[in-house]
Amino acid sequence: MDKFLLSYLEKKYDVRKETPLYEIAEKLLQRLWQGSVCIPVEGNLANSKAVGKKGDIRPLIFDEGNLYIQRYFVYQTRILNKIEELLENKKIHIITGGPGTGKTSSLAEIIKNRLNEKILLAAPTGKAALRMRESLSNRGIKLEAKTLHRLLGYKHLSVNFRHTKENPLEADIIAIDECSMIDLPMMSKLLDAVPNNCDLYLLGDKNQLASVEAGSVFADICRKYRNIYKELKINYRAEEAPGIEKMSKQILENSIENFDNENVRYFENAQLESKFPGWYENLFKAESYGEALKFLKTFQILCATKVGKNGTQHINRELCNLARKEKWTPIIITENNYQQNLFNGDVGVKDKERAYFHVGENEIRTFPLLTLPAYEPAFAITIHKSQGSEYERVAVVYPNRERENEDEQIFLTKELLYTAITRAKKECFIFGNKEVLANSCKREIFRASGIK
Repeated sequence: MDKFLLSYLEKKYDVRKETPLYEIAEKLLQRLWQGSVCIPVEGNLANSKAVGKKGDIRPLIFDEGNLYIQRYFVYQTRILNKIEELLENKKIHIITGGPGTGKTSSLAEIIKNRLNEKILLAAPTGKAALRMRESLSNRGIKLEAKTLHRLLGYKHLSVNFRHTKENPLEADIIAIDECSMIDLPMMSKLLDAVPNNCDLYLLGDKNQLASVEAGSVFADICRKYRNIYKELKINYRAEEAPGIEKMSKQILENSIENFDNENVRYFENAQLESKFPGWYENLFKAESYGEALKFLKTFQILCATKVGKNGTQHINRELCNLARKEKWTPIIITENNYQQNLFNGDVGVKDKERAYFHVGENEIRTFPLLTLPAYEPAFAITIHKSQGSEYERVAVVYPNRERENEDEQIFLTKELLYTAITRAKKECFIFGNKEVLANSCKREIFRASGIK
């Protein structure tokens, strides 16, 4: 998109290289790649024919001091307009809170007396949808939960969704979990497909990592509409692991003094590899795929980065070498396959010939390895990939340096560390440089947006 937009500005609107508008367009594209949807600019840049205002069809849009790529401005406008429509009818409900605060329980209480109505449940990933379904099932509510793509009717090899503003979903209640993972374009498409007479429930943790793609929509909506969201603050799991609850609050408040307490233990990175055999002993001893899959809920290594000695690629190589003679290897799907109902982020186990995945509370599907979409080892996964999951114990691995070179963007933020340690229900092990970890707690994700 970068080259196309810049080339289009040059050919269609004679925006030459080295001009202020060309340079600001390059900067806008860079910020978009980093997650922002707009950048503040001086008003005189809006005088170009390439720049329009709200309602114009131009490649760039200037509005309230910010410059946008046109389609991202449209996404944002549609989100705000739809929320205002739902607010008028008192049909939008936002529930936010950390892990263990009862978001799913709150939803269960709301819908248990409306089970005779049409209810749709969804989450951004297959893993998060499965967990939503299991959580409600544990509370006596047996309903299917889909991925957002399936909810909206995505067709393989199609560029469009079946459900849109012109063809909305048919529902009395729509509930979406893990909303912090939803990017700006997807939130726009979701809200477009919500009928105005439907109760929409958005659930998520506003303090968690933002989406991988552009936008931090859920956090922005919570900031803008403080008067309509319900924030759950009591962690009902705190008695089980008070140290994780305590440290998560310290991270958000930047009041942390050390990374050790009753449920969180700190280690230098040099100690990491010595822990591998003990961590994975129960997986390697598993006698069936059912036992191997159960192990995946008990432990996970979470890395801040893919590259470097403390990244997923190196750690997975080391553990694959250790597991060469063992039967089971954890794997993670890295591309969507709608025919097989396997999605990016789904985690399972494989032996020499087949792979096994949970698709329901007690349902396991198996696939020949040769038929799987792209996958990679999952002894270690990134913190981003862990969103929507919980484990009994996690090992959080941070790099020894904040960046390898001066040009590299620093991405280690308090939201990243908060998300990592709150994946653990009982125990967390942190590996990293103490200064790097402490600096992470001082740094917040900043993504420019017009939702304010």
